[in-house]
Amino acid sequence: MSGLAARKGAPLDAVDGALPASGDVGGLVGRQQEDTAEAEYAARLALVARHTNSGVSIADGDGVVEWVNEGFTQITGYAAAEVVGRRHRDLYKGPFTRTPEFDEIFATLDAGRSVVGEYPFRAKGGRPYWVSIEALPISEGGRVVRQIWVERDVTSRRRAEDHVRESVRRTRAMADELARERTLLANVLGTIPHLVFWKNTSLRYVGCNNAFLAFRGLTEGGVIGRLERELDVTDELTPVLAELERQVLQTTQPVSGVKVTASGASGVAHSLLLSVLPQCASWGEAEGVIGVAADVTHVTALERQLAQATRLESIGQLAAGIAHEINTPVQYVNDNNRFVADSFAEVLAAVVALSALVRQAGQCGTADVELVGRMTETVGAIDLDFLGVEVPGALAQSAEGLDRVTQIVRAMKDFSHPGQGRSETDLNRTMDSTVQVSRSEWKYVAEVECDFDPAVGIVSCYEGELKQTVLNIVVNAAHAIGEQRGRDSSVPMGHIRLRTRRERDTVRIEIADDGPGMDGAVQERIFDPFFTTKEVGKGTGQGLSMAMNSVRKHGGTIGVRSAPGEGATFTIILPLDVADPPRGAPGE
Repeated sequence: MSGLAARKGAPLDAVDGALPASGDVGGLVGRQQEDTAEAEYAARLALVARHTNSGVSIADGDGVVEWVNEGFTQITGYAAAEVVGRRHRDLYKGPFTRTPEFDEIFATLDAGRSVVGEYPFRAKGGRPYWVSIEALPISEGGRVVRQIWVERDVTSRRRAEDHVRESVRRTRAMADELARERTLLANVLGTIPHLVFWKNTSLRYVGCNNAFLAFRGLTEGGVIGRLERELDVTDELTPVLAELERQVLQTTQPVSGVKVTASGASGVAHSLLLSVLPQCASWGEAEGVIGVAADVTHVTALERQLAQATRLESIGQLAAGIAHEINTPVQYVNDNNRFVADSFAEVLAAVVALSALVRQAGQCGTADVELVGRMTETVGAIDLDFLGVEVPGALAQSAEGLDRVTQIVRAMKDFSHPGQGRSETDLNRTMDSTVQVSRSEWKYVAEVECDFDPAVGIVSCYEGELKQTVLNIVVNAAHAIGEQRGRDSSVPMGHIRLRTRRERDTVRIEIADDGPGMDGAVQERIFDPFFTTKEVGKGTGQGLSMAMNSVRKHGGTIGVRSAPGEGATFTIILPLDVADPPRGAPGE
């Protein structure tokens, strides 16, 4: 190739056939042999250059292009005729050509050194591309006489590398974010007071937080990888977790708000609000469970205090009416007692006088006419017919009044001193006593109708909470009817109907009124804590919220059906087969 390169300006596929000046035949033959070999080499090289995918170009020592192959034209977008005769540096376009690095390429070649690198250019039509360049300067006598350029389009590879780099960057960013989130989650789990744990589908512990370990008196090594029954502790949580976790894995539905009383390692009873959630894969299949238990001991105590305060508030609100209810029968019992006492005094005085007259007649031995007249006059002074009717009536009325007082007192006693736990209760009697206690709230505005199904019988319930629930609904109905009637006594009395029915394994309680009713917006919030439609100072908004919690504690449901001007009907459904739950119940 060096011989070819020595002939500056000769095309790559032609050989200069000039004869030597001397007539030396031997030298001529040798020169012809060399030229033939060189021509064959050049032809082979040209053949390779034409058919390679790389772009090949040959320039003179000044960088003026003499020849290019088809690969070069495909890469740059120029035709061969547009390239030959132009300098290499004038063929490249794009922002890179205005940089010192671009100038360095040609300075290096001019210095007789090779250039190897990858550079961003733009093709003739403006298309950006990356090219790998290997430029080789050919020097003679210390001067560059030719430049051979081999270029390969590496745009696809560079884009792939950019994509890989971007993917790596995103992956690293995601890994960093996951690491930060993992650290944050670990910090949160380590500091929150709730008990948190997670298990796989075999229900073996995968992890838990410090609060869980502390409550149960365990170490992390004694928990991870173990089943619940394999732990070195057995407490009230063990059977609850086993049951709830199986349920969640089977249904892939979370269970929340299960209240459990557990003592843990301390031996002190705590109220825990337990929730178990499925840990699901993207396709919905459960891969494990996550459990969270919040210690709500303090909250439970506050709830009890609030319930007691609400109950006392109800009693306080009813106190004046109950006092009036008791005062009325006591008043006529007192009046009847005075009447009977006065009547008895009159009769006793007549009896004493008659006794004296009888003794006097006995001493005379005969019935003196005057004496008999005096006796008749004494008896006539007493209205025996009147007393014969009024005294028994007064005694009967007094007995009735005393029965009424006894009934009110018994109802108040039942309402004021309910049991704390679940008990076997006569539901119909519970409903009736609540109606009696609330009588002062509805007697002047509504008539109450009770339709109790004898088949309901004895049910297991939290009697005190159920009474409070019924009382809240009845009192609300009475107040609504009272506001609707106003002070106009000519407006007909409203109606409140209480009804119980046994339906298979449930009991239905309905409390309906024909008051003003409610629109949809009010119905949506009627059971929210502190929501009330009453004026400020006339309602706390706790009554129906507590009713909702009480019914949920029973494992039942409560709902309302109403419309403006059509009254309201509250329906409570209670299960008959719910025993006192040792494991807790949702919402308890």
